[in-house]
Amino acid sequence: MPPKIMVVEDDPNIQGFAQTVLEGAGFDVKVCGTAAQARQTFKLDRPDLVLLDIGLPDGTGLDLCTELGLGAENGVPALFMTARGDLNTRIECFKAGGYDYIQKPFAIQELLARINVQLKLKRSRDELINKNQQLELLNRIRQDVTDMIAHDLKAPLSSIKGSIELIKLHEMIDEKQYKLLLDQADTAADFMLLMVNDLLDISQAQQVGLKVELRDVELEALFKRLADLFEGRCRVTNIAFEHKVAPELSPLRTDGNLLFRVLSNLIFNAIKYSRKGNKVELEGRLVGSRRRFMVSDRGPGVPDSEKKAIFEKFVTIDRKSNLLEQSTGIGLAFCKLAAETLNGRIWVENREGGGAVFILEL
Repeated sequence: MPPKIMVVEDDPNIQGFAQTVLEGAGFDVKVCGTAAQARQTFKLDRPDLVLLDIGLPDGTGLDLCTELGLGAENGVPALFMTARGDLNTRIECFKAGGYDYIQKPFAIQELLARINVQLKLKRSRDELINKNQQLELLNRIRQDVTDMIAHDLKAPLSSIKGSIELIKLHEMIDEKQYKLLLDQADTAADFMLLMVNDLLDISQAQQVGLKVELRDVELEALFKRLADLFEGRCRVTNIAFEHKVAPELSPLRTDGNLLFRVLSNLIFNAIKYSRKGNKVELEGRLVGSRRRFMVSDRGPGVPDSEKKAIFEKFVTIDRKSNLLEQSTGIGLAFCKLAAETLNGRIWVENREGGGAVFILEL
């Protein structure tokens, strides 16, 4: 798209000359004969540069420059045209916000040279402003992510701390409670480690990609590990966890660690958004030539408009109110990354009767 130039000049001869020259040089030109017309044109179609006469029928170019905020703050340079070449006039032009001026009558080469210099400076300023805005945004994101990670790690860390404090009172608890507290602390540590590993792997993947170690994985054993991991959490939240895998699916040649972590994240989310007394189900089955893993819950589900967004980093969905909330979103972002690394895909569907089904297909 060619740069847009607005010419504000009441002399028809200079108007026509400037328009012919500038359009011949490839610019998109709008011509105005009065300050009022210039205000309207500027409002409707903001130009990249204004070529501005000082004397106008309904005002001065100096006042118009100030009124429109032309200059560095507005990002639209003004180049004054004047028949006067005295020092005071030039100073007035610069005080009003003008970037440059050209004395009438002017040569075509000089006009084009001054305009091109100003447009080049404008591009440099715009790029610098854009880079500064990006840096500010990145700094805000870094701070937000730091706050969100600290928030997400606080819950399991508090659980570990609380368990340790109770274990110190060993005379007041029996052996069964003692073992339960150790299990709770161990589970909380596992969840923290899972979250940290997800974060580190996402960061590494942006540099060199995820490492994959293929081997034959016995899915019954992997599902049992998942059940053991979530046993304590399910007991505390009063949520049942059931799993089943089709015999023909196992053994599966894949990266068992990545698969375990993807399913862990999906089960964690399913439990998080389930109500007491609900059931979370994990199923593995063969669908054609694809291996499909499904984690189902009876929570509020995921709105259609957010079904893709929740797999993006730093975005999650508050399924209790169906509103976007601030959170790291690291778990589901890792799931998407890992699925793609394993030559698969992941998505979420509505569950018949209510709830959501997260599907990993390899």
